[in-house]
Parts: sequence; C-alpha cells; structure tokens
Amino acid sequence: MSIAEEAPVSAERGSPGSAMRAYVKRTLPDISPILVCNRAPSEPRPEGGFKRGAGGVITALLTLAEATEADWVACARNEEERQIAATQGAAVTVPLLNSTGRLHYATPTKEQYELYYGVFANPVLWFIQHYLWDLGNEPVIDDRIHQAWEEGYIEVNRLMAEKVIEVARAAPSRPLVMVHDYQLYLVPRLVRTALPSAMIQHFVHVPWPTPQYWKVLPKQMRDAILEGLLGCDVVGFQSSLDVRNFLLTCEENAGLQVDERERAVFYGGRVVYARHYPISIDVSTTARLAGSRGVKRQERELASWRPQKLIARIDRTDPSKNIVRGFIAYDKLLRYHPELRGQVQFWAFLQPSRQDVAVYSRYLRQIRQIVGRINSDFGTETWQPVRLEIGESERKAVASLKNYDVLLVNPVYDGLNLVVKEGALVNATNGVIVLSENAGAHEELHDFVLSINPFDVEATAAALYVGLMMGAVEKRRLNEGAREVVRANDITRWISRQVQDLRDLVMSPVRT
Repeated sequence: MSIAEEAPVSAERGSPGSAMRAYVKRTLPDISPILVCNRAPSEPRPEGGFKRGAGGVITALLTLAEATEADWVACARNEEERQIAATQGAAVTVPLLNSTGRLHYATPTKEQYELYYGVFANPVLWFIQHYLWDLGNEPVIDDRIHQAWEEGYIEVNRLMAEKVIEVARAAPSRPLVMVHDYQLYLVPRLVRTALPSAMIQHFVHVPWPTPQYWKVLPKQMRDAILEGLLGCDVVGFQSSLDVRNFLLTCEENAGLQVDERERAVFYGGRVVYARHYPISIDVSTTARLAGSRGVKRQERELASWRPQKLIARIDRTDPSKNIVRGFIAYDKLLRYHPELRGQVQFWAFLQPSRQDVAVYSRYLRQIRQIVGRINSDFGTETWQPVRLEIGESERKAVASLKNYDVLLVNPVYDGLNLVVKEGALVNATNGVIVLSENAGAHEELHDFVLSINPFDVEATAAALYVGLMMGAVEKRRLNEGAREVVRANDITRWISRQVQDLRDLVMSPVRT
C-alpha cells in the first residue's frame, strides 16, 4: 500500500535490475512493450521537472516498466500535464526508479476526464468491483451516469487507445500492449481492431465481482466492458477467485463458450486466457527502507508512547477498507476483556481518500465519530484507547509495520492489499496479522494469518484477542511463514509469471 494506494513503502523501492531486463528480452524477443495506465509514472513539479509517482500500483508498474523498457501511455489528468503534452510533443522523458522512461500523454479535456474518472470510474465501477452499493437504494443510473459513460469513459478510452496505436505504429517490432486497471477496460478491443497482430494483456488490480453483481450496470455498459477486455490475449487478475468470476461473467452474462480447465474464453475466433498473478513488493528495497535512518527515527518516537500491546492499521479512508467495522470490533474487545484497558492501544494511521466524493468524506466523518466515542467511553487521564492519525508518511507507516503486535487488515473486498505483505516482511516483533478472507492476499497467506469474515465484528474482536494473547512459539511460526511466502513471491516473480505466459500462450500458443 503507499498510503496513497496500497503500499506505504512504495516510493523507495528499487528496480528489478539488469538480470530481470535480460530475462524479459530473452523470453520475449523482438517485441516493443507499451505500458498503459491512467496515471503517469511521474508527476510534474510546480517548479519544473518531474517527481516520481507514489502508490502501490504505480510502484509495481514502475518496476514492470523498467524490466520491460516499455514506453508509457497515460492520461493528462490536469492542466499541468495537458500543458506538457501540448508543448513537448511526442514523448516526454521522465524518471522511473533507477532510470528514465518515455511518457506519451493522451489529452482529454478537463470535462471529459472528470466524467470518465470522477463520475463513472470512481465511484460507479469502483463500487461495483468492491461490492459497495446498497442495492436497495443505490446506484441510480440516471442521465448523469449515462453522460459520464458516453462522453467520459468511452471518449477517454478512445483517446488512450489512439495514443497507444500511434506509439505502436512507430515501434520497431511487434507491439506488446500492457493495459492496467479498471479505468481502461475498453482500450484492448480498440487496439485489437486497429492492430490485429499486437500482443495485448490487461491486468485488473481490483476484485472481479460475480456475474449477477455486474448487472448493476446497464447491459450496453457491461457488455462493452467485457468485449473491451476480450480484445486481449491474456487478462490478468489478483486471485484465482477473480479468474473464476471473470469466466462465469463471460459465460452467464455474454453467453460465450468457456473452457474452465484451460481458463480460456472463445471470442471472435480467438482464445482469450484468464490468469491470476498476485502482485507483490520489492523485497530487498523494502527491507532496506525498513532499516533506514528515517524509519529508525520514527521508531524511536513510537517507543516514547508505545503501549504494552499495539494493534495497528495502515489504510486509505476508503469505504472498501472497512475501517469502521474494525473499530466496532475493537470496542467489543475492550468491553469483553476489561483487563486489556490501559494495556493496549489501536493506532490507525490513515490517509484521506477522494474527499471530493461525498461518500468518502462522509466515511471519514464516521471514522472520526466512532474513534471519539471509543475514546470517550473507555479513555482515562493516562490512557487513550485509539490513536488516530490522518496524514502521509511512508517512514511512519513502516515504523508501525515493524512494531505491531497485531495488524488489522479487514477490507470488505480488496484486489490484493500490499500492506499485508509489507507487514509480514518487515515486522520485527513477531506480530500477528488479522486478515479478511476477502482480501486477495488471503489466497497466498491464509496459512499464516488469523482469517476473519470482514462483516463479523464478533469474530474480528475474538481474532484481535487471540492475536494479542498468542504464545511466542505460535506467533513466531505465523510470522516466519508469512515472511517466507512474501520473499518467495516478490515483485520479480509477479513480472516473470506474466512474461512466461505471454511467451507460452501468445507467442507459441497451442490452439485446441
């Protein structure tokens, strides 16, 4: 999580190095990679030049861009980026992790971008893909949503595809187009139509819901999204459940022929493969950050107030993160186990998310209200049950991850959740992770965490208690097991598995 997306340690991670680049070139020879994402890898500084982008998704893509030496196509999201696109022409040189890259902007108008991103992608698609709608009341698909689809989402996807096609046609070899996330579902089909021989992959970073839940969207919208993705050769997801839901969606909502054993869809005379590649972190660079002077300074500050037992969470204030239910569970813990009062503190270090969207600002108010109530009900002159901090500091976040006794990660649904992996890697206190079974990371880590149903606050309270009171031997077993899973499945494995599948399924396919 960076606190901005999903990885607090993101900004200081390194690149996969020359060995990974050599592997990619050897495995996928004679291709010209193009990485396509809503956001650019770097953002303009007010004083000129660029600063590297933050956030878990962007950091993973920076690593991927360096490994593949890809051109990057992004949306010009604001006036500064539109001005750069207008004045600097074709490709802009921007910093990546340990090198530079070529950035190409698509330039929607301010109004188009707001409809595409602020009205349709967020919150409509985000809420669908995280099962967040109160379907008895929301959403109301009115003329504003239809306008956002027609004049925003479709138009920005078209502009992005046009820019990809332009870059691909200028490339010296067969293009490999790697599209990322829920904002750009229509791009693969548009590119496929113009460039039939291109290799195209789309990676979906968020959960893929059931076919029934997709029916929240009008048929023409959900069909276009599915057909857009079926322009790919390979569609990547975070978990095997997402793959199954995607195949079911193709079968039930679109009536397509699906091969469950091969995890493939037959569409338009082509085979489209669905695979899961759980995203991960750069282990060595994350570990170096955890040992840095800045993090140690934050740890000394933490030690000045740390209680005997520390529950921690690092999150954005997004309703999908389920923060309020986590506090309800903690309230129950204090009521059921009064002996813990004065001994435990819940430190929530949160970044406000999308405060221009009413439901998000309302959710932050709910967080503040329940924290205030818990502190009022249980607090004393010498002890505060909840320490709530709203802000951004990757070093403070890492200090928290190094020192928790229990890390609470209880999202309603999550594509993956990198906080869990970072906590498992850097924790130095044999801390225990309480993890939602609906987080994508649960598939990899379920043997080494305390699993919970995120809606069951009684079970969450019980898991918090078990984690706090667990014996040293069992805590060490869970801690070491989770750490080994993360080390074995790092960011280079995330990249190499995708590269292998592109080689095996697309460059040398066995058609049946």
